[in-house]
Amino acid sequence: MNEEPSAEELLARVARQDASALSELYDRYAPRVYGLMTHILASRGAAEEILQEVFVRLWEESARLSEQDRSVAAWLIVTAREAAIDRLRGSRAHSTNKGTPSLRIKSEKPKPPGARKSKDVYHVTPGAKTVEGKNEVRKVSPGDGAMPPALNGFSVAWLPQPKEIDVIEERLALLHKAINQLPKPQRQALELAVFRGLRDSEIAVELGEPLGKVRSSLRAVVTYVKHRRRAVCGTWAANI
Repeated sequence: MNEEPSAEELLARVARQDASALSELYDRYAPRVYGLMTHILASRGAAEEILQEVFVRLWEESARLSEQDRSVAAWLIVTAREAAIDRLRGSRAHSTNKGTPSLRIKSEKPKPPGARKSKDVYHVTPGAKTVEGKNEVRKVSPGDGAMPPALNGFSVAWLPQPKEIDVIEERLALLHKAINQLPKPQRQALELAVFRGLRDSEIAVELGEPLGKVRSSLRAVVTYVKHRRRAVCGTWAANI
């Protein structure tokens, strides 16, 4: 029986323009990313839209990402969260809904000197399956719809390595246990920051607490989570 390829091996194939590898990554991680999006956003339509955007961006940036020894799963989660929080902040800033943009993003693949710029667009289609049962990745013509701006980029240097994510995956229940040990006010502040993208001043208003107290709580939370993450990934995790 063949061993399942790692996410990083699939990403290397995506960097070689292998659409079936992108489909495998989508099948593997889309449920988790979508679950996070629905936890942040009230609209399932918006969650589905960001899910599509993130995987199209993975296709576009695969060559650069595959050169760095960082977790694909972590990149997907962080990228999706940033997009969802941006959407959430935008909805808070505007009182009216101006509609939902298209899911299609322009893909410009490297070309040799003198070659014409590609106008190919790729779209991950959750509802359409290939004969292998994978989600279809199809080419879309430029006239099929408007294209939204790409998600803001960020440095991946600080993302965890795949081996660290593998350890955390194996001990996820332990990590949840550690987070649940936080005092309720600190856990609430953490959830408001992570899942609603609130700033410290907004958290203070939400919780009805002085700003200084909220900032102190957030600093304590960050220190605690970093410490417990090392515990989960280390040899003394049983002390949690």
